[in-house]
Amino acid sequence: MKKALILAGAAVLALVSCNKNPESQPVDYSQFNVRIEPVITRATETNFENGDQIGLTILRAAGAYAENARLTYDGAAFSGDLKWYEEGTEASTLKAYYPYASTFPTSFTVAADQSAGTASSDFVSAVKEEVLPTANEVAMVFKHRLSRLVVTAQNNSGMPIESVVFKGIIPTATIADDLTATVSASAEAIDIKAFADGDKYYAIVPGQKVALEVVVTAGGKALSQKLTEATLEAGKQYSVSIIVNKDEIKVVLAGEIENWGDGGEISGEGSDEDFVENLEEGYFTYAGVKYDVVKMKDGKWWMAQNLAYLPEGYTPATELSAVTAGVFAPIQVNAAKTAAEFTTDPAVVAKNGYLYQAEVALGLKVGDLKSVEEAQALEGAQGICPQGWHVPTGADIIALVGKAVSPLSNNPDAPYYNGANGSISLLNADGFNMDAFGAVSIQDNTKTAGTFMGWASGYPDKISSGMFCGSTYASVTYNTSGDETSGVKNLQFFGFMPMTNKATEADYTCNGTKVSYRIAGPVRCVRD
Repeated sequence: MKKALILAGAAVLALVSCNKNPESQPVDYSQFNVRIEPVITRATETNFENGDQIGLTILRAAGAYAENARLTYDGAAFSGDLKWYEEGTEASTLKAYYPYASTFPTSFTVAADQSAGTASSDFVSAVKEEVLPTANEVAMVFKHRLSRLVVTAQNNSGMPIESVVFKGIIPTATIADDLTATVSASAEAIDIKAFADGDKYYAIVPGQKVALEVVVTAGGKALSQKLTEATLEAGKQYSVSIIVNKDEIKVVLAGEIENWGDGGEISGEGSDEDFVENLEEGYFTYAGVKYDVVKMKDGKWWMAQNLAYLPEGYTPATELSAVTAGVFAPIQVNAAKTAAEFTTDPAVVAKNGYLYQAEVALGLKVGDLKSVEEAQALEGAQGICPQGWHVPTGADIIALVGKAVSPLSNNPDAPYYNGANGSISLLNADGFNMDAFGAVSIQDNTKTAGTFMGWASGYPDKISSGMFCGSTYASVTYNTSGDETSGVKNLQFFGFMPMTNKATEADYTCNGTKVSYRIAGPVRCVRD
């Protein structure tokens, strides 16, 4: 993307340069259509779809050049009949919003029944200043202006869930001139019926302070549960975990698990600490550290380096006996090239990041996870990633590299699958910067010491394997095999496993694997 913009800019400069010839005419920008390239992840978890429409207003110093012009998405950009003004040196401010309305919105009301889908209730907008007319697309970052509730349901009732309804929600937001949204003070509360997708249920609502009540209907029987009062912030997503039994439901509002746009944090580590995202330039800054990011051929933005964020209260461990430390220093090959060792060298930390045990990576503390249900509820969690990003899911991994262990199914159409494995060389050709960074192997929660993972005598000069953290639950073992009442001994999540113990770089692999929750590995966040 960055290279394309640079080339496009060079082309326009060349055009202007040619017009320095006194016999040439100045560039008439009114011959070029206004085209808007969106940068956004929609509430449907996909990008904008063909046929989607936005409203665009262009403001110049003298007033409005265009008001609420309707532009339609063609798979790459929004465009219509609107053309630029002729003067190429006068900048303007662009304001765009979705979904399109016949008049520029001053308020927005979500649907009471969202069971058919949430897209029409997902108000998003973008504002960009100092825009000059151009023959190229103008990249605009669209932000979600409402809140999203995501219910994960574990159904133990033996009956199908027929509906999930949130009671007492104010459905209307007032839209400000800058296209931000605040809950309407005069609108009355209603019930919102959620959209079902497998065992997850979605509803989009204006940000507000509310004491949620969830009603689940299963087998014709309605079961309800009230939650404590919570503040839903605009642009953020919250997780609600439901366990449906035959005669009761248990509901937990887990707090913010990810974030669509700007805003503070309700709960969870590190969601708004000095976070500045600049996708157009290919980076974000988080807690004072700048990280490269890249949009891969799976259509998603990924970190192009490992996370080096240190949650409050943690000191990176440098002892293999620190089996509940949560965060470990990175590892490297020792000077004698006979083994791996910890290092606190700032240059290595910056290059390789820290090693995290799964519970800390997912925003908890070591020892917090005590059941399969709690592990399942963490899929897609923001964890220690910055706002708007999350710890990769099994679906993220398969869509990227195409191969993983069972029960995940291989995806031969994944862009970085070479026909046999996920390919590090293919990933890195597109700027992913994957390598084998090693890990601290701790088999389960009964162990009192870990071991280094990654160094092998056959490849003494480098760390040649490792494991990355993921957020999708994979498996469980109990203290007594098969006996849930004996307590959890180990939980596994699906993560990445890079392997560079091969003859040539072209043979290096990066596949999905199961990672025990006490193993400490790197984290690569992916954008929501």
